[in-house]
Amino acid sequence: MEARLCGRRWSRYDSAAVRGRAFANGTLLEGADLAARFGDTIDGNAGSLEGVASVAATLEGFYAAVVDTDEETLLVADGARSIPLYYTSAGVVSDHGRIVRDAIDAERDPVAESEFLLTRYVTGPETIWRGVFATQPGEVVRLGDGEIDRLTYREYWPRGTAVADGTHGRLESALETALDRLERVAGDRPVVLPLSGGYDSRLLASALVGRGREVISFTFGRSGHPDVEVSREVASRLGISWEFVPYDESTWWEWYPGETGRGYREHAFGGDALPFLAEVPALHWLLEAGRLPEDALYCPGHTVATPSERLPQFASDAGTGGNATGCTPSSTDREVVAPSLEGLVEYVLERHYNLWDADHEVVRDAFTERIVAGLLGDRNTADVDDPASAAAASERWEWRGRMATFTNGDLRAYDHAGLEWWLPLWDPAYVRAWERVPLEYRREKRLHTELAVERYQQAADVSSERARLTDRTLSAVDRHCALVRHTPLRQFTERDGQWDPPFLVPRANWSEPGSHPLAWDGVVHSALRERLPAERTGYALRVLDETGRLDLSDPDASLEPPRFDRLLAVSVDD
Repeated sequence: MEARLCGRRWSRYDSAAVRGRAFANGTLLEGADLAARFGDTIDGNAGSLEGVASVAATLEGFYAAVVDTDEETLLVADGARSIPLYYTSAGVVSDHGRIVRDAIDAERDPVAESEFLLTRYVTGPETIWRGVFATQPGEVVRLGDGEIDRLTYREYWPRGTAVADGTHGRLESALETALDRLERVAGDRPVVLPLSGGYDSRLLASALVGRGREVISFTFGRSGHPDVEVSREVASRLGISWEFVPYDESTWWEWYPGETGRGYREHAFGGDALPFLAEVPALHWLLEAGRLPEDALYCPGHTVATPSERLPQFASDAGTGGNATGCTPSSTDREVVAPSLEGLVEYVLERHYNLWDADHEVVRDAFTERIVAGLLGDRNTADVDDPASAAAASERWEWRGRMATFTNGDLRAYDHAGLEWWLPLWDPAYVRAWERVPLEYRREKRLHTELAVERYQQAADVSSERARLTDRTLSAVDRHCALVRHTPLRQFTERDGQWDPPFLVPRANWSEPGSHPLAWDGVVHSALRERLPAERTGYALRVLDETGRLDLSDPDASLEPPRFDRLLAVSVDD
């Protein structure tokens, strides 16, 4: 076996190398102590896939492990796959996908690459490079004698089915467990949160303020962007430090093709998900300016509840779509989907495989099997036969496909900056509690949202109406006045002393050139931008850039949209 572990903070104990931290029976394990859990298990015991999986099942945290013997190598991913590992059947292993690709001189895999071009991530263990694989959430992988064996020790299949007393209390108790663990990991250090206009980071900020923790928040974008202005207000009402980095096209044009931007993208791209960009320039700038501490624990608000937010509306489940908690549902505006495997496959294809135009039949034929695998895992097709099971399958697909690759890939931004991080709302205790929440309270993250509203009201002493305010409900008047109301000392500096109206472009127009609140257009050379079709999103252009099909910094580059019938035909010929 050839292991090339390049990231910081890997620790070794005999045959095991680990990175990260985990709790076992209330004890926080890290470094050699965590590695010893795996090393002692496998020592002198070849053929120990199940043994290592049994150890991993007792650990609750965010880590990765590589265990090597003379006969085999075992790789371990936590339930969120917060630290991916890449590997080949020949035993080359690394925490950087490009290193594994270069080691075997891998060619492109046309099916996986097509999926990446259509969605910005690859579902399943494949990467865009043939023969290069990635660990999946809650999985142990064994490499030996040119063979690959995989075992999932931690699944996700939410099946809370009926409203029962204690549901809210169980979720609240799980949150307290997650926060206890966060505080153990943080110690005396401050906690830094990227604070958005939504409920997830607000829940963390409010809960930590309620515990008396030092919280530092930051956000980014255009002044007046609803995400920025709600973040500004929440921080002000909670009384926590708030740092803001304004973005415009020049920010991205300087950063994206520059040394830091290129270095980050090379670091973050493992061949299975487009690098997450949003906060990276702000994070580096704030660190360089000394406005964020390097010795802190960084806690993004990514949460297990997010897959529930994107649930479709199922035929025959009208009883689960009501406004049970006082939140405004949006899923009722979506197309009604049959609660069957076929209905879910069509929904996933239409909703997620859409960055570029492709013949629907060609795409269905190429990806149906992959989508079914993500929906079911080891279950049978007959296991999806009603709204509750269809919802569970949909959330499982989001957990393994989108969240564990693209969204949790956001953590690479903190790795690249040399920062320590934790994911409290992916804590296994919170995950288990959310799995038990009934469907009608999972929709739109309703119970999770109620918890966020309650904690914010308690910590900030605001009305219920103000506590429910989000970036989607903030009025134009609030956006215009937020700077003076909540950060009045910045009124002469944040907008360079100008009293012009802030960014007030309605959400419906954000896709128009020059109108995005994060100013994404700046990653594209201005001369090239004028020739590109306006309907193509930044994600659609960036997947071409990442695969070498379009150089966004080249003013003379020409756009050739991918031809999926030709690309996928290569896999048939092979």
